[in-house]
Amino acid sequence: MRFLLLSLILTGPALADLAPVVVPRIGPCPSGYSSSGDYCRPGPSARFAVERVGPCPSGYSTSGAFCLATGDNSRHAIQRSGSCPAGYASSGAYCLQNRGHTAPQTEQPELIARALPRIGPCPSGYSSSGDFCRPGSAARFAVERVGTCPSGYSSSGAYCLANSATSRHALPRSGSCPSGYTTSGAYCLSSN
Repeated sequence: MRFLLLSLILTGPALADLAPVVVPRIGPCPSGYSSSGDYCRPGPSARFAVERVGPCPSGYSTSGAFCLATGDNSRHAIQRSGSCPAGYASSGAYCLQNRGHTAPQTEQPELIARALPRIGPCPSGYSSSGDFCRPGSAARFAVERVGTCPSGYSSSGAYCLANSATSRHALPRSGSCPSGYTTSGAYCLSSN
């Protein structure tokens, strides 16, 4: 599910860099998350979650239809689609980020530039790496473009790029937006 993949991918190997973000609801929400419309919103005890495809990768435990990071040694995981991007190694149906990478610091961890599934050319600031687009050092947060980009975002091929670090977090809308988000066309934008 490309949408889920886009909304979950972050950079950084440590749990602190794996800040939990809103995820689409697939059955019951994972431990530490609460249901909010068609989404699961992380609570104070939530850990980074990725959709479960077979066994969870190393450093993750099963929580319903999700895999949750288990501790400080967990590495960022994304679902594998072909070859893993540079900086990641294959682990079953997942790619795990190699140790030693650090995520940029931001007050809005959901706006960290993330590896994206490649849909045609990569957006500005990203480079092609197998079936993924890997963010460069100056890359901005990007989300798959669904029609017109939301407020605070510009079009870059098949993606919408945040105009600045103060843009609001965008999720492609699936049903009603979660609490703390407002509707903006085909997207949900965080209220803060």
